[in-house]
Order: sequence, then structure tokens, then C-alpha cells
Amino acid sequence: MHRIIGPLIGLVVVACHGGRSPESALVRADDLAQPKTQCDDYQGPALDALQHFSGSMHQHSSYSDGDIFAVPADYYAQIEERGMDYAAGSEHSDTLDIGVFISVGSDCFSTPDGLLTCLTPNGPDDLIKWRATGNQTVAATSADFLAIRGFEWTSDRFGHINVYFSSNFSNAKTDLGYLVTDQAFWDWFARAPDMPGLLGGSHSSPVPFGGGADGLAHFNHPGDKCLDAADPGCDWHDFALVPEAAERMYGIELFNGSGGDDKYLPRWLRALEQGWWLSPVGVEDEHGTDWGSLSLAKTITLATELNEAGFREAWLARRTYALRGDYADLRMNLQAADHPMGARLRCDLGSDVPFVAEVFPGINPVAGMQLLNRRGEIVAATDATRLELNLPVTAQAEHYILQVLTPDARGAAYAAPVQIAPRQE
Repeated sequence: MHRIIGPLIGLVVVACHGGRSPESALVRADDLAQPKTQCDDYQGPALDALQHFSGSMHQHSSYSDGDIFAVPADYYAQIEERGMDYAAGSEHSDTLDIGVFISVGSDCFSTPDGLLTCLTPNGPDDLIKWRATGNQTVAATSADFLAIRGFEWTSDRFGHINVYFSSNFSNAKTDLGYLVTDQAFWDWFARAPDMPGLLGGSHSSPVPFGGGADGLAHFNHPGDKCLDAADPGCDWHDFALVPEAAERMYGIELFNGSGGDDKYLPRWLRALEQGWWLSPVGVEDEHGTDWGSLSLAKTITLATELNEAGFREAWLARRTYALRGDYADLRMNLQAADHPMGARLRCDLGSDVPFVAEVFPGINPVAGMQLLNRRGEIVAATDATRLELNLPVTAQAEHYILQVLTPDARGAAYAAPVQIAPRQE
């Protein structure tokens, strides 16, 4: 059974149930019974070379406000043991400055022993947490597992942001970003790592007050960290586009923690409307010790290699999909012409773009898929596990988001958007 919603030009929907694995499910545009679309050639890696790497992101330990007895090495080890391909830590940068060890986990204030633990380093490494995290990240990485060092820039006025792969970090509590201006972060993010600056950064970075232009970042739990909904600074000034940051600001959290609340979808749509091109991320944001649990949200990264270079390329290309808690074993594929999720196609005006998507449920069932446009309107839907249609190339650029549904009609997964726009004359 399938249903079509909305007046799309040349729309064809085929819905069927399939049982192939994601690796064998890629469907080329030529497989569809449609004329060949005239689009710019795809320039990325071969689609059959992309692997679905499952990851646990946004982790905390005693180095910020997580479990007071844990260090980053603990979450890396447990996540690998639980079968994930990669893990990304993101300790709050407020607590990463050199010289004073402090954990601010909830157990710090439950007993006198807890408070003492939170104020006492286990050794000299705990006094240089950014460097220690880097060493633990290197030690945890192997040919079969990628550990990623990151930090969480935490402004409780403008919002939180996770940064990965940067050699330096910035502390919102000392760079004026906590309450005064989010420009502190954007200046730091655009500045070269070896270049100190007056706004943004930390004296405890390898290059004191050095920049973060080697980092990749995503917006965290949008809407959750605002002084007031009426504050113009909320959600990074309503997702005001920062052109110099747009390429490396690759994603936004769609799921955070356990359960399936996709309340962040409207804010993702708003960010896209403002000009950001963001891939969806599902994160654990674990402050206890259940790192890697299948009940917590996950991010699948489509990359050719399980290493930093492979993930930099994949995230810059926006090849991720986000899974809500309890759907960590779901997999999906989609393709527009010869382009994967996250692509921005430029095609002949008036032509059609063949689109095909397939979902492979895990333990928990799904109720089909919906294709949303940039306004969040449903343009096509099916209660099956395969969706096939033609998308029109119109005068105005349009982007489409694939949403997989749970039986109770909530989002189980979201794929990176695909944009279809006319070629410029």
C-alpha cells in the first residue's frame, strides 16, 4: 500500500517491502524506468564504497559533569565493547582549563566523599584534561574503532555547540560567550589554530587563544538553552547564518538521549531556511555510565574509512542519519539520481530527479516513511520500507528530508536532506 500527498510534477511512488542489507541496497538512477536526469555529475566517493558506521556521540565524564569516577577512556572502552564503530566525547569546556581539577557531576553534592572526589585529581593528567583527553583518544583508536576528541561550548543564553577534531578549544565562561555575545565562538571557529585572537579561545589550549578552524561542529539540543524564548539571542540569534562557519558547521541534534522526542525538527527546518546546510545527529549526551546503550540515540556516518580523514570528508558532505533511542539497529539508504543523502544537486529546470529510499528495520518495527519538503510538509509517504518517486526541478531550490516513522507516528530516524535546484545560467 502507498499514498501520495501533494501535487508533485511527474510524481511516481513505488512502495514495496524489502529484506536486503544496506550495503547491497544501493539503487542507481538508471535502474528506474525514467529518462536520464540532466544534473551535474556527482563528485564524491563511489556509493558502493560508503559504509554505515554506527556511533555514540556527545559523552561526558568526571572531566566535566558526568560520572565523578569516570574519564574519557572509560566511555571509549565501553562504547567499543558494546559494538559501536566510533565514539565522540564532548566534555564541557568550562572545566577544561589547566591547573584546577573539578568535576561538577550530580554526585559531587550528595556526600562529603563525593565532594572530595570532585575536587581531587587522581594524578597530574587530571590537571591538563584537554591534553589528557587527546592522549586517551589516541590510545582508544584502532583499525576497528575510532575515538574522537571534542568539547561542548556551553552558553546558556545562545545555545550549546559540540566541536570535534580541533586542536584548541574555547571556554564560553571566559570568552564572553556565556551571556554577552556568541560572536566569541564564531570568531574562534573561523580563526586558524596557530593564530591567537582577542575574542574566543582559551589560555589552556595548546596555542593559547588559538583558533578552531580545524574543527567541525554541530548545534546541540536547540531551544533547550535560552534565558527566555523572547531573547533575540536564543538559538544562536534564531540561526542567523554565519557564512564563514557554514561549511564546517555540519549538523544539528535531532535526538538527544533516550526515547523518541523529535521536538527539534521545527528548529532544524528553521536552520535550513536560514541558509545552514545541516545533517541530522542523534546523540547520547550521557552523564552517567550507560555509554553505548542501545536505548540511547545514535548517529550513522556514511564514510569510506573509519578514521579522521574519512569522517572529516563524510561530515563535510553531510552524510549522516540520526536514530532515536530504541532504533539504534535501524539502517537506511537513499539516493537522488547518482547522489547520496546530504547532496545538493544542480539540474536542468523542468526535468525530474529519480529518488529512491529504503529502510531496514531492526528489532523494533517501523510504520513506513514520509518525505518532507523545506516547510515540513509531507509530499510523499508509504507504509512500506521502500519509497521510489521522481522529484521535479523547479525555479526555486527545494530540499527534502526523509523521515522514518514508528508505529505511533513519531520519527524513528531522519536522513540528511537532499537539495534539488536549477542550474544557474
